[in-house]
Amino acid sequence: MSDQLSAKRILVTGASRGIGRVVATTLADRQAELVLVARDAKALAGLVAELPGGPHRSIALDVSDERAWVEVREKLASDGPLHGVVTAAGVLGPIGPVGSWDVAEFRATLDVNVTGTLLAVVASLEPLIAGRGSIVTFSGGGATAPFPRFDAYAASKAAVVRLTENLAATLIEHGVRANSVAPGFIVTAMHDATIAAGPEAVGTDYYERTRRAIAEGTGDPPELAGELTAFLLSDAATGITGKLISARWDPWRDEEFQARLRAEKDLATLRRIDDQFFTAAGAVGR
Repeated sequence: MSDQLSAKRILVTGASRGIGRVVATTLADRQAELVLVARDAKALAGLVAELPGGPHRSIALDVSDERAWVEVREKLASDGPLHGVVTAAGVLGPIGPVGSWDVAEFRATLDVNVTGTLLAVVASLEPLIAGRGSIVTFSGGGATAPFPRFDAYAASKAAVVRLTENLAATLIEHGVRANSVAPGFIVTAMHDATIAAGPEAVGTDYYERTRRAIAEGTGDPPELAGELTAFLLSDAATGITGKLISARWDPWRDEEFQARLRAEKDLATLRRIDDQFFTAAGAVGR
């Protein structure tokens, strides 16, 4: 099977910059027809003009704006089946020790990163089911390990992964898959906020790591995240759903690993690890 995406219509949020832009370029190179979503209409128009293939179209909106999604929902459905939804829009949120920032900033980050992910899926659900499509969300720092001083971002990314697992379990009856990509430490404009916050707010070690990555270009290549996203949207990933997959560290191109993703229920998921086995029924209420 191929990871080419010819004749597949795919919606990408956060498409105007960062990882979202790399994903859009990767998908267009694989002959997908794209619906690009971001707040900056001018940047979206420029991207549409640059991308190969098409036809591509853009929608300028804030992903956390429920009313805006309601307004485009009918149009998305009327355009025909949708074969993929990629939710790459995200913000870093307040930085610093708990108590040093306004809780409203925390809430706003969850609204973009978590609610924005959900709204994109809900607005696309009818054509996505019609196309038996695939959802790809983005994990990030804090999803699988503590990420102190970035509490909103960490909490939101853990929530996105669990939401993705829920979507996978719910939508499998409609032939829709859902997976989450851990892109790695990718240098984007988002990290400017880390530098602006300074070492006292961020922590000296992480500040220095970020500063060096920006100065030396030593972050993880975003193209890996784009390629993994393309694979998960393609027919080559049939049977893989409900997984959190690392673009850099998992051997996701390997057919043996792909077979394990299909066969092993708890592989590449968020699970508690100890000497107790928590079944789905036994975990409820604990």
